[in-house]
Amino acid sequence: GAAVAHFLNCYHVLWRRQKTASGENSPPNGTQNKKKKNKKGKVFVREPSSTWSSSTAQSIHSSICEIALSKFGYTLPVDAGLVVMPLGFLPMTRLICRAVGIQLTLRDYTENKHCTESDIMNVFPIVKHSNPRARDATKLKDLAEDRLGNGYLGESHELITDALNTMLQVYGPLHSDIESSHKHLAHISYLFGRIGQAVSHQKQGLLASERVLGIDHYETIYCYVYLALFAHNLAQTSVALRLMYRAKYLLQLIFGPDHLEQAAFDINIGLMLHTKGDSQNSQKFLESALKLHKKFHGTGSVQVAMCNILVARALAGNADFREAMKYQKHAFEVYSEKYGEDDKRTKDCQAFLSKLTQKAVELQKWLQNKEKVVPIWSLVRLYPIAPSQRCWPLSMVFPPHLQR
Repeated sequence: GAAVAHFLNCYHVLWRRQKTASGENSPPNGTQNKKKKNKKGKVFVREPSSTWSSSTAQSIHSSICEIALSKFGYTLPVDAGLVVMPLGFLPMTRLICRAVGIQLTLRDYTENKHCTESDIMNVFPIVKHSNPRARDATKLKDLAEDRLGNGYLGESHELITDALNTMLQVYGPLHSDIESSHKHLAHISYLFGRIGQAVSHQKQGLLASERVLGIDHYETIYCYVYLALFAHNLAQTSVALRLMYRAKYLLQLIFGPDHLEQAAFDINIGLMLHTKGDSQNSQKFLESALKLHKKFHGTGSVQVAMCNILVARALAGNADFREAMKYQKHAFEVYSEKYGEDDKRTKDCQAFLSKLTQKAVELQKWLQNKEKVVPIWSLVRLYPIAPSQRCWPLSMVFPPHLQR
């Protein structure tokens, strides 16, 4: 336990082993030499092994750089002899523990990130193995996916139903193939327009995924996202928002806040909030997505232009037309450069920019003479997003065969 805690602390550079005046190592609190008694009552002192106690943050990070360079031919970014970690403390700790089999004590590590010997509960082996699969059911499932890709929804539904019945007899209700089969049936039901059946199948797939793969698995996260899409199509926006918040939290726990999928999740949440009429909170999520897209794609990308349009609509919902014009103008410039002025997307963007300019003038007149001009509420509800357009950014998250 002390060796594992020492490695984690060195890896995260939370403390560095300092040499005392006598040249001996000074361990941190929680890993100090402890006097213990055996069953006969005799006191003994546990001395740290010289192999791991002499390791420092610089030596561990230097070994990581050497392995990355020799095995992958990639030079890791280094700052003052230490590797620049792309993720935060919790995601990196989680990845290390899952990779090497470390079990930590359940506590809040965000406030006190220092690991002690008491935080190490267990170390268990990670064994590679292959899960046995039902051959006939797997063939039916693969054939169903092939028929779905070719557009034969009815045949695909029959094949995946037969495969699911066979898997239930062979595996029981909890298996990764059971989860994927339920998800497959949910997709087909969604494409058929049977949203209620899609929600039912997706719930069963989500329960199987949580129990088989774990609540923090990426497949489980996307089960939450699919279920949110189906709930949103049933006009259950509050339920869809709770599911999206859960998926966003799990994604941030695994990959940290600076991940490209976070932008897609923020866009979906922002649009759902816009559907509910909460333009203020919608603006916050859309601006967060815009910031991430600028970081990963650059200011002149189509993704950034799309986010600018969505932020402009949210600002218009808050009657901040002048600020909305800035975002819309940037989107218009990008579309003009990428697609030309004759493209439909560029014309729609220009039309909305003209509408914003008109509304900004009307708002200014209302502020100057409140009695003779139209009331403010008639200006705020500007260009509401049509039902057919409310979910189109969800195509960033879902594969093409789910886009209706």
